[in-house]
Amino acid sequence: MKTLIVEVMDTKRIGELVTVGRIFGDTPDILALGTGDVPGTYTKAYFTDTAVGANLIDPLVDLIREGDYQLVLLSATTLGTEIAGPLGVRLGAPVLSEVIGASADMTVTRPIYGGKAVATFKIDQAPAILTVRRKYFEPADLAGTTTPVPLAGTGTTITLISEEAAKSEGIPLEDAEVIVSGGRGMGSGENFTLLREMAGILNAAVGASRGAVDEGWAAPTLQIGQTGNIVAPSVYLAVGISGASQHLAGIANAKCVVAVNKDEDANIFKRARFGIVEDYKKVVPALIQALKEEQ
Repeated sequence: MKTLIVEVMDTKRIGELVTVGRIFGDTPDILALGTGDVPGTYTKAYFTDTAVGANLIDPLVDLIREGDYQLVLLSATTLGTEIAGPLGVRLGAPVLSEVIGASADMTVTRPIYGGKAVATFKIDQAPAILTVRRKYFEPADLAGTTTPVPLAGTGTTITLISEEAAKSEGIPLEDAEVIVSGGRGMGSGENFTLLREMAGILNAAVGASRGAVDEGWAAPTLQIGQTGNIVAPSVYLAVGISGASQHLAGIANAKCVVAVNKDEDANIFKRARFGIVEDYKKVVPALIQALKEEQ
């Protein structure tokens, strides 16, 4: 199946989409958003420095039709979602969002009902547009680079007036292999100091449940869950988190969940591989001390 990737100039993101594309056939072609050579080797590679997704719709429609692409892959990010919907309307193409699995028989899976179930869909119409969740597919090894050619027809229908990057400390949640996360059970924002100390020792990111964010104990950018960040770390340490379904949807692809909660009936223990039923104020300092001794 002839496939086109649309993604920012980021090696990991592109690598994940290349992995998905290869499931359906040969290495896809690519439209990279940004400047410079594209990581990986492609038969056809295009680029644009357009910063507004809406300005890409018309030239993308032309590119897909002229190139006879049957599948378009984007990451399930703000930009990917911004492009996928209008592109589907213009092409009369089906859009499947938040894809977490794919097979060579043209079936894909995506979570439904807030992550409580997973549905399987068969792609039987071309072109089709998929947005793919981050970190659900291992990034392909992108050997070499390809010099792209400019995408024709990009205009300035919409002008970006200003853009401000949110300042964050530590490792970004989406890239973290280890995440230490706190919930309403932490009791106060000051108690997150313990989590930040542990995260520093583990080279981990700090996250929070919606409950902790609603209380004002953690920034909204740290929220993990269905309405926050979707993460897939190797280890997820949940401290004082009850385990609401929306939060569990955000950690569905975590490889190992470790829970600390004094409520033995907390829902988080159903997802955890390891659980400690105890007040975190006793457990976390002991863990920090043990980690320091191992350094």
